[in-house]
Amino acid sequence: MQYRQLGRTGLQVSAVGLGAWEVGGAVNLTFDGLGTIAHGWGATDDDASIALIRNCLQAGVNLIDTAPIYGDGHSEEVVGRALAEDRDDWVVCTKGGHGATDGVAWTDFSKERLLRQIDESLARLRMEAVDVYLLHNPSAEDIQRGECLEALERIRAQGKARFVGVSIGPNEMGVGLIRSGVVDVLQQSISIIDPGAAQELLPAAVEGNVGIVARGVFGAGFLTGKLDAEAQFPADDRRSWQGPDHKRALAAKADALRSFTGPQRSLAQLAVQYVLQLPGVSTIIAGTSKWAHMEENLAAVDCPALTEAELRVVAEVQG
Repeated sequence: MQYRQLGRTGLQVSAVGLGAWEVGGAVNLTFDGLGTIAHGWGATDDDASIALIRNCLQAGVNLIDTAPIYGDGHSEEVVGRALAEDRDDWVVCTKGGHGATDGVAWTDFSKERLLRQIDESLARLRMEAVDVYLLHNPSAEDIQRGECLEALERIRAQGKARFVGVSIGPNEMGVGLIRSGVVDVLQQSISIIDPGAAQELLPAAVEGNVGIVARGVFGAGFLTGKLDAEAQFPADDRRSWQGPDHKRALAAKADALRSFTGPQRSLAQLAVQYVLQLPGVSTIIAGTSKWAHMEENLAAVDCPALTEAELRVVAEVQG
């Protein structure tokens, strides 16, 4: 396993971490404007999920990312069970600002709610503190009000998180947060088909010594090479309510990249490799509930490096 420093935190994290949304299992939540929809990635077995997490540790993975909205708290519970005997071997990240009550999802970035939510997360995780606590995709208005940033400072001062940051949407929000000096870590969606963060966000992170955790590396699974435009998802998979045009667009982008794959590099490994070679990226989080998939992801760090010529052609595919 390859390890990298997570910005100014000084934490050494595995280049490939584990995203624990999937281990939260199947859950339906009601959202304003969307109604009641699947908000997980399908049914899971908790014992298998715990075995996955422990296999990851044995393979050198030491970063795990979760959130209270994943599985309506169940992801944090599973992570807590899995890490009970090995807590000190992990860098644990969870988030706040989104949750659910009686099956109804809510968003609340008030200082009061965040200070309660970190305690709820720690109880499910069976921990006194997490290593990284992130705001979970706040709006620009939430950031401007400042309460959520005050909550982060309080959480860090109370010793409930060693380091704090934000899981962002717009790259420009991340740039502003880096320049303000209030974040240690940012999480952002970065992939071979969505490399926009490389324009300003990643250079700003390098300059500000802020750790970058890349999510969304596999394009909702279409960059794993295992799905096509006709892919059908069970009703308990959140992708089941995505439209056919969206699936066709993702599948087309994946197909355009298959020429870079072969016996020495799968499409999933290409997706991992590309993001890891971007200056400023500290680690990627691979979300899965299957050890075989995680093994493939981990092997990406040993695949032949992408050449300058290959990267130029990838840039042409990206348009």
